[in-house]
Amino acid sequence: MTHPRLNRSAFMGGSAATLALLGAPRLTSAAAPEAYNITITHYPAQDYALPVVVAQELGYMAQGGIDVKSIIGSSGGGTTVRNISQGGLHLGEAATSAVIKAILAGMELKIIAAGVQTPGTICWVVKKDSPIKGIHDLAGKRIGFTQPGSVSESLLHMCLSAAGVDTSHVTFQAAGGIGENLTLLDTNGLDCAFTVDPALTRNQSKLHVVFYAREYLPRYLQTVWVAGPAILQHDKERVAAFIGARARGVDAAIKDPRKAADIFGKVTNNDPAISYTTLEHERPADYFSRGQLDPKALQLVVDGMRIGKILGADKVPIGGMVDDTLLAAAERTTIPAQM
Repeated sequence: MTHPRLNRSAFMGGSAATLALLGAPRLTSAAAPEAYNITITHYPAQDYALPVVVAQELGYMAQGGIDVKSIIGSSGGGTTVRNISQGGLHLGEAATSAVIKAILAGMELKIIAAGVQTPGTICWVVKKDSPIKGIHDLAGKRIGFTQPGSVSESLLHMCLSAAGVDTSHVTFQAAGGIGENLTLLDTNGLDCAFTVDPALTRNQSKLHVVFYAREYLPRYLQTVWVAGPAILQHDKERVAAFIGARARGVDAAIKDPRKAADIFGKVTNNDPAISYTTLEHERPADYFSRGQLDPKALQLVVDGMRIGKILGADKVPIGGMVDDTLLAAAERTTIPAQM
């Protein structure tokens, strides 16, 4: 079966969520690839989807019996998760914190694999002429993040706390996407805004980085892949094939980041040079997980949710939220029952 190019118009579909679908073992070559519609956070502006796009374009998805027909993007947080439950999508990659929050609220989802496992280039910025120079200057200021329950919200709280900033004197503002954060900064609606590559590289001449999240949290499970019970019950083999194909996409990005950036740029209409710079800054061997869930990186997410008052002091039954049996045996790990 032939498939349309995975360009911006094919993949955008609106502002929604991020959850995906395939895996490792190959299906019989005689079977026609099955069309999958997935959601991935911040697509196509950021490169969370890069391993999937590379895997699709290099034929790894087709070898697993999958044709990724569309990727629906979102501005992060709970928006991505809602796309999974309400948008009729197969799978998605969403902020780990948003997924945990949704499952605790009763949404029937399972975490099936890790997505991104470091903060990458996530940072907070001010205008070049701002008197704010470092993280301790942020007390009493208005600081932006994307959406409630997002990676940016949790990381912001954790970094400020780690630096000893009194968060009771900070105004936290859900500002929407990266573009909205920077617009509010430019129009004085924020004192300090969230951003990340490639927007950071594009705007570096007029911005000053106050701090990178990785300065305080070098390992953090930003995103996870999730699926609903129906697809896990009826299409488990193909979901496993998707996860495996994506892992091959990660390997391809590590082996030849320039080629991966060229593929991602062509499909998403992003500048391949900026996509390559972003990959260099992220260090893909550390940034993208092949699927294995790191318990310590997951614990940091839970800790961040508590710091941000998204969770209370009660233990989170994290073990019951995870089903990593779709991963290759070498990628499976033991997740504590509670965190």
